[in-house]
Amino acid sequence: MSLNGKVSLITGSGQGIGKAIALAFAKEGSDIIVNVRKSIGNAESTAKEIRDLGRHVLVCKADVTNFEEVRNMVESVIKSFGKIDILVNNPGPSIRKPFEEITEEEWKNVVDVNLNGVFICSHLAGKKMISQKEGNIINIASASAHRCLPLGGAYGPAKAAVVSLTKQLALEWAKHNIKVNGISPGPVMTKPSEVALLNDELKRRINNIPMSRTATPNEIANVAVFLASDNSSYITGQTIIVDGGGSETWYLFP
Repeated sequence: MSLNGKVSLITGSGQGIGKAIALAFAKEGSDIIVNVRKSIGNAESTAKEIRDLGRHVLVCKADVTNFEEVRNMVESVIKSFGKIDILVNNPGPSIRKPFEEITEEEWKNVVDVNLNGVFICSHLAGKKMISQKEGNIINIASASAHRCLPLGGAYGPAKAAVVSLTKQLALEWAKHNIKVNGISPGPVMTKPSEVALLNDELKRRINNIPMSRTATPNEIANVAVFLASDNSSYITGQTIIVDGGGSETWYLFP
């Protein structure tokens, strides 16, 4: 599933799923733009690992909810690489609390990053892809976009909108040879110690996943590599749920 010669912009790629996708793409031959909102330290660490793989890398600090910052990031990519082949929209703050306790500020922040950030990045990078007459956009949604999760707050609705936006862009931009697909992860943990820190409700949820565990970031990245490659050349407008079968039972909440 070679990505040789590709240029990939991956938002939120200083750590977690975004970092795993950046490294997986680099291993397949893509040059990478590492984007972070705040932590340049994380971005530079990811960038070093990418350089060690022999790929070119550009670090861009930009808030995906800020139109001008994203515009400047996209222009920097074009100046450095001449094109954008792949965009991975990987924002994702969430808040877990009863709906009636969510503040207006909390709601706006979750929706702004998870949904508006995807719109802004897709809008600006998409224009470059249209002029190139090809492109590939991958949106990271969530299993909670497809089934309501207790205490899901603004996160589930925002990610459900990302799934809908994925379909809308796929419909409109297919004529420009641009694929748009999504990935909906279930629980993802980077190391076993994180599982140990979960509260009892989430531990019950994980115990009832048919595959009896959480995903690793690399397992999400592997799906992203497939969607970014020519192996998925006839797939667009789809969102793949990657949750070990959990959404089929929705974790058997008592």
